[in-house]
Amino acid sequence: MVSVVGMTDLPLDRVDLPTFVDEIGRAAQTAFELPPHMRSVYLVPLPPENCTVKDGYEITFFLYTAPGKSVELKRRIVKALHDVVQASDWGDTVKVVVIIKEHAAENVGVGGILRLDMT
Repeated sequence: MVSVVGMTDLPLDRVDLPTFVDEIGRAAQTAFELPPHMRSVYLVPLPPENCTVKDGYEITFFLYTAPGKSVELKRRIVKALHDVVQASDWGDTVKVVVIIKEHAAENVGVGGILRLDMT
């Protein structure tokens, strides 16, 4: 499983938003070699006044996933997310930041059950 939270000041009105969100999810799922149902994507737009002033735009992806992903898989996901964002014309440069947070089974719950107890 991978949960992707993207926070951004990108002008999202320049893209088809459902397609963009799907492309982010597909990139994460493919890079981490997961089945399609093992991804969740949440895209949070931020107005410019809620961001520090900088040249261009920025999107920061926070990825939450189980431990044990190889460095090569992590490289792939960083590149895949970068490529998805850069494939659109945003009208300015875009910095893509990816933060990967691995969590142990005792640190995540689903449906009211600690993942550690699901086995």
